Order: sequence, then C-alpha cells, then structure tokens
Amino acid sequence: MSLDLRMGEAALLAVLVGLNTGCSNEAYCYTCGDHDSSAESGVAGSSGTGGSGGSDGGVFYPETGQPESSLEGGDELSDGAPCQADTQNDPLNCGACGFVCDLFGAFPKCEQGICKIDSCAPNFYDINGIDSDGCEYPCTMTNGGVEICDTKDNDCNGLIDEGFDLSKDPKNCGGCGIVCDLPNATARCDDSGAFPTCAIDQCDPGYADIDGLASSGCEYACPVFPIQPEQCNAVDDNCDGRINEGNPGGGEPCEETCPNGECKGQCTPGTTTCVGTKLVCVPGVGPSLEVCDGIDNDCDGEVDEGFDLMNDPAHCGQCNHACVMDNAIGGCVQGKCVISACLPGFASINGNDSDGCEYKCPVYPTAPEVCNGMDDDCNGVVDDPIVVAAQKPDGKFCNPQPLLPNPCKGTDFVCTGKTGWRCNYGPEVEVDGQGKVVLVETRCDGKDGNCNGQVDESWPDLGSECDNGEHGACRDVGIRICDPNDNTKTTCDLSPLPDPDPSAPRAETCNGVDDDCNGQVDDGIVDDMVEVKVGALHFFIDRFEASRPDATATDPGWMETRRCVNSGVYPWTYANYAEAEAACAKTGHRLCTAQEYRVACESAAGHLYPYGNVYEPMTCNGLDYDGVPGGANDNVLIPTGNLLQCVAPGSIFDLSGNAAEWTSSVTSNTGPPTNLDIHVVMGGSYQTPALGLSCGFDLSRFAENAILPELGFRCCKDP
Repeated sequence: MSLDLRMGEAALLAVLVGLNTGCSNEAYCYTCGDHDSSAESGVAGSSGTGGSGGSDGGVFYPETGQPESSLEGGDELSDGAPCQADTQNDPLNCGACGFVCDLFGAFPKCEQGICKIDSCAPNFYDINGIDSDGCEYPCTMTNGGVEICDTKDNDCNGLIDEGFDLSKDPKNCGGCGIVCDLPNATARCDDSGAFPTCAIDQCDPGYADIDGLASSGCEYACPVFPIQPEQCNAVDDNCDGRINEGNPGGGEPCEETCPNGECKGQCTPGTTTCVGTKLVCVPGVGPSLEVCDGIDNDCDGEVDEGFDLMNDPAHCGQCNHACVMDNAIGGCVQGKCVISACLPGFASINGNDSDGCEYKCPVYPTAPEVCNGMDDDCNGVVDDPIVVAAQKPDGKFCNPQPLLPNPCKGTDFVCTGKTGWRCNYGPEVEVDGQGKVVLVETRCDGKDGNCNGQVDESWPDLGSECDNGEHGACRDVGIRICDPNDNTKTTCDLSPLPDPDPSAPRAETCNGVDDDCNGQVDDGIVDDMVEVKVGALHFFIDRFEASRPDATATDPGWMETRRCVNSGVYPWTYANYAEAEAACAKTGHRLCTAQEYRVACESAAGHLYPYGNVYEPMTCNGLDYDGVPGGANDNVLIPTGNLLQCVAPGSIFDLSGNAAEWTSSVTSNTGPPTNLDIHVVMGGSYQTPALGLSCGFDLSRFAENAILPELGFRCCKDP
C-alpha cells in the first residue's frame, strides 16, 4: 500500500476511533482484539483529526477482524501506483480512491459511491434523517428510555417532555412536578390566565369554597350534611356560609294595624320574620296626619286632600314646590311659578320668571338716561343711543390743525361711557387723560401722534447709524428705530446685513479681521514658519507663499496691512520688490536670500525638486500642470498648499511653481537713468517649464519695480 493512502486512512481512523482504547463506537477500530500494532496513534475527537498510523498500523474492519486490503490497479494514487478499490461500496474509498466516509457519531457505509449512515454509535442519533451530517444528535437515554416530565429528552427523540401538557395537567401545572393538591377538593390546572395555576374543579362532599381562594381549597365544612333547604334555626342548612337567609318560614301577614281592618294608602299589615330560631311578627305602617307629599298618609283613600297645587306658591304644581325667586316675590298661576313683584333696586329684563328679578339697577333710585356709562333708567341698556343722541357736541372741535394733513381729520364726538363724550380718534393719535390731543408726542411709533403734520419729531436720532458696541468680527451695524418693546425711546436695529461672525470672539488669525474683538486687527499673530538647519545655514522660512489678509480660495484680496502665511488662499502677487520687502519688515522679518530659498527647497538631501530628484509634471503648479481640472492646460495661479505632494522636507509648500518669489539677492543694476536693482527670483511659477522649477535654478531675474500676476514672495527670519 502506498504511503499517501496509508496516511489518509490513518487520519480517518484517528477521527473515528479513540486510538488508545482499541475498538470504539465509531465505524472502524485501529487495534481490535489481540492484533499487534506498531502504529503510533493520535488522540481522536468526535469530529477532529487523530494521529497517523505507522507503516504496519494493523487497521482492521470490525466485521471481519481482517486487516485492510491493499489497493492495486485502477486509478493511480499520488505515488503513481494504480488503484482498484471498490469506489461504489468501500467507505474508505467512496466515490473515488482515498475519499473516506467520515460521518459524525455514525458507522458509515458506501452505497453507489455515496457515504451514508450504516448505524449510529451509542448515544448518538440521526434525528433529521440527513446522512451528510451523520448522527448529529448526541444524547444519553435516561429513565429506561421512557419520557417523563423532567425537562430532559429521556427517550432521545429530539423532543423534551413530549406528551405532558403543562397548561392543563394537574400533576405538572405550569412546570414539571408542580402538583395541584388543594384541601377538601378535586383540583384542576387552569390556563385561562397569563400563567397556568391550580384551581378548584369541585369540592369534596360536605365542604364548600366560601372565601373564593383556590389556595385554601374548600375550606368550609358544612354544618349540616347532606345539605338541605335553609330553615329558621340559626344554622347554615344549605352550606352557603350564611344563616336564615331568605327569611325561611316568614313573610306571612300578622297583626294588622289598618283602620277598620282595611289597608289603604301608606297603611300596611305586619309580616312574620325569622329571628334566630323563631318567627316573630313585625308590625306594618299605620295612619298619620295628612301632609302634601303625594301619599295617602291618613289611609282614608284620598291623597293630599286640602292642598291647592294650582295657586299655592308653597305647593305650586306639586307638593313642596315653593315659588322662591331671586330678588322677587313669587306667585303661582295655573300650577306655574311667576313673579308677583321685584324687590326695590332690581328688575326682570330677560322675560324669564324662573331666574327672578335678575338685573340689579346700576343707579338707584333710577334717573333719566345720560352719556355716563351707566344704565340710569334701569332698562338694561347703557347710554341708550336713542336717548343720548340729542346730547352730542359739534365734531369740529376734534381736529386741532384742520388745515394740515393729519390723522385727526374726519373724527367726531362719540359717547364713550364713563368718560362721557370724546372724539373718536384712531389708535395712532395720542390723547391726554381728558381725551384731548397732546401737544408733544410721547410715543415713538411711526405715527403723527399729535396731529401736527410731523412724525415722531421728538426723536431726532431716528434713522442714524448705530452698532452693538463691539469691535471687529463681533461688531454689528444697524440703524436706530423706534423700540418695539418701549415706545418712549429708540433702539438700534441690528437686523440689516451683514451680521457679526457667529463664532466670534475667537482666537486671532491672519485674515484682516479683529477675530478676538479687542479693537485690533491681526494682533498677536504667530506666523507659520519652518526652521531650516543645513550645514552652516540656520534660518526660518514661511511654510506657505505670502498672502494678503483678506485672500480666499477664490480671491487674492486687496488688503495689504500685513503679510499672512495661510493655506488654501491665493498668494500675494502683483507686488514689486519694495512692497514685498516692506511686508516682511512690517512683521519683523525679511525677504529670503536666493541661497536660503535653494537650501530650503533641496533640504539636507540635496533634492533637485522639493519632492525628490525626478521631475513630476503634475506634482507642482508649473507649465505642465493643468490648473483647471478637466479643462485645458491653461496655466493659472492656484491657492497655497493645494498640491499636497508639492512639499519640501519640513512641510514647506510650493517652493516649486505656482508664484515665483522675490529674494533679497541682487545680481546687477539696470544702470542710468533708472538705476534699478535686479533681483534673483526663485522657484518658478505656473508659467515655468521643468528646468526653471528645480530648486537650484537661479537664472530668473527681475528689476525691483516688476509687478506681475505670477510674481509673489515669502519671508525668512534669523534664529
């Protein structure tokens, strides 16, 4: 047998067999009976890989006790030997030579080249009927394989406690072993609630459930058993927990108290009643003095005789219905209450007798009606228009300036109640306590309040500029308007745009704005500079090309109060040498020398370009770089630091391309008559080809008065 085949079989046998224990419950054993074996075995798991067998491992089939046969002929094995195994029936070569049937927890077999379960090993069961996963259900039978209620699968059929109804079984009510055992009762398991509970099915003879509690069972022992109908004996004959209920034996007439033995009206005979163990006679109701109550009190056959329900205000329409009304004397007519008269100072003006004289006269004694906000004649109408109309003054006295356009025009006198006759000025007109127009306006409201043809003349600051009293980014400018919350003064309306920065105050940045709102612009700025130390040279240089304070990603700005070192903004170009030099000096710095610029670009590594020694056309903004993505190779200036790979060691950006930069290094002079110094310009610009973009290229020269769109600068300083 080949070595590869033996190793494959040994791996299978290690999985299926506990190699140290001889024959096992798996499909094959490695050392059965007394056969000798020189194989060295591994430790087998239920589905793991065992150890490998030796060359004479002594593998035996349990059925025959014979050693494994060698495979010869047929398919070739891995070592080139032919294979003639029975691949249709041999579980060690099932479907193909060397394919071993390894089924979990099962003795396998091979049928028509497919691995199937021959039988399950002890304590393993094939529940799902699928051969491929073997006898997948490990289980140890308990209770002799008979299922009992114990939350276990006793018969190993994959089900737990089948056949037990925990919702209705009184021996397992709601759980195994919970037995319903109630005193003096037959118990049942009740599943009508949220959880099954023990309940009384029926009481034992001679007992009853009086308290209605299942837990106490049928706690009541019947005093009489067998039970019988209730009798007048002070005993619970019918076992319902009560005695003498229903008046047993009673209810018969006795000892009549009706006049002449004839019961009429309220008169009733007596009745027998069970009390203790005897029947006693309880007398009935006798006659009494007739009163108005709808009952024949004197038992003469007539009801409420002698009472006039149609006209008596004490019994109007029915007994004891007295005609009592507010602020009135009541009477009764045809069985209905009416007002006979109102009390002094009151009147009935709604025509409803039921609420009496409901109206209290505001003026008493009453008087003729006048314009005073009162009902003088007590008729329910205040300042009766029909009566007071003839008293109205002439309306010409309402407008103090009839010749000027003002809100007093068209006004007239009206009766205003308690304040008498007043001009009907609109809400925009200011009046005093007497209803007259004021001489000086007191309300700032956009109206001509005193009808003099002028609006809010008492507030001369209206419309003037104002602010919120802050500085810089915190300052908000507006105009003075009438205060909507206090019309006696003006206020500053800050609603017109622009509004202050909502994040202010904040730390000061170089942007031409007083960010911290202290009244100073760009104060205390620490410029972003990088320290460079190469050989004997030691200096600091701006990280980015210089920019104007108000520069953005779309606009180079116009402010030149100081130079800024910002990322993502357009650099400061169109600057001649003097302007660049002054910008650096203003912040205590200077323009870099050509040597400093070159050293910062090359770094200690001596690079040809800030990013390395090989020219990359799309790394820095030179002539070869497309400044507008997707557009033509149009060569335009871009914001500082936008090209993240165009960086020298120390994170110094744009030392190659974008804007060419002034240096303080002078190479010559233009001579008379201008006598202008000619300076070295380093770095190249967006219009410079590859050679001019190198760190060491210093042949770009400009006269100090040059002002170009591609010419900018950055600053240096000494340590």
